[in-house]
Amino acid sequence: MTALPEYPFMSVQDYLLLDNASQDVRYEYVDGQLRMLAGGSLHHSRIAFNFAKLLDDRLSDGPCAVYNSDTRVQLAAGRYVYPDLTVTCDEREADDMIRYPRVIVEVLSPSTEAFDRGLKFALYRACLTVEEYVLVDSSRKTVEVYSKEEAGWLYAAYSAGETVVLRNLNMRFAVDVLYNKVHLPE
Repeated sequence: MTALPEYPFMSVQDYLLLDNASQDVRYEYVDGQLRMLAGGSLHHSRIAFNFAKLLDDRLSDGPCAVYNSDTRVQLAAGRYVYPDLTVTCDEREADDMIRYPRVIVEVLSPSTEAFDRGLKFALYRACLTVEEYVLVDSSRKTVEVYSKEEAGWLYAAYSAGETVVLRNLNMRFAVDVLYNKVHLPE
């Protein structure tokens, strides 16, 4: 997903009115700063779809559910984002947005990678319910997983031919599954 320019300070109430009224554009909001989002590439879309399908298939019998980038996530008061994928397992979720995210997935694009690795990761680490943060590269077969542990965040990287481990969801899967029908240069 490509981020467009930031906008001046805005109140939470004004942000929610704007974002709820917008039919074609989504906005993220962090501590008064508004950020408009735009669509991603075909690779980005297919990778997110493959990951959503995998998660949905594996989580279908339990309490957890996966949501795509159309779902707003409230990380804290004054912090609203649209991750590429969100898993929540909390029965307190309402119909308007996710408030208890457990696993967050971002598919990296050249225009969003620095933001996803920097400020967004800091926001996700500060959210008490987020237990894993997954970054999936859209230009090469690489998946990075940050898992919350008592001593801090554990980092693991996986490449083509390897098996990704999502500790929090007790799940393993091949990196290559995420890149099904995605034709990347060798």
